[in-house]
Amino acid sequence: LSRSDDMKKISLDDTIFKIVTAYPELKEVLFGLGFEDIVKPMMLKTAGKIMTLRKGSSFKKIELNAIVEELKSHGFEIEE
Repeated sequence: LSRSDDMKKISLDDTIFKIVTAYPELKEVLFGLGFEDIVKPMMLKTAGKIMTLRKGSSFKKIELNAIVEELKSHGFEIEE
């Protein structure tokens, strides 16, 4: 997770909690992709601290490519 030269970088292994804390605008984007529990504060504070985008993709059966493309369309660079 890093901000440099206005490029926002996210790793697929960052936790959902870490990503949403750094980039609050992503809460709605991730919700739209199928991470419905992201809007529940307790879920974000508990499961969100151990769930990564990679794990969440598998757990929620959301194509990892769909997540990557959606994040890129919002100006994020994905670190593999």
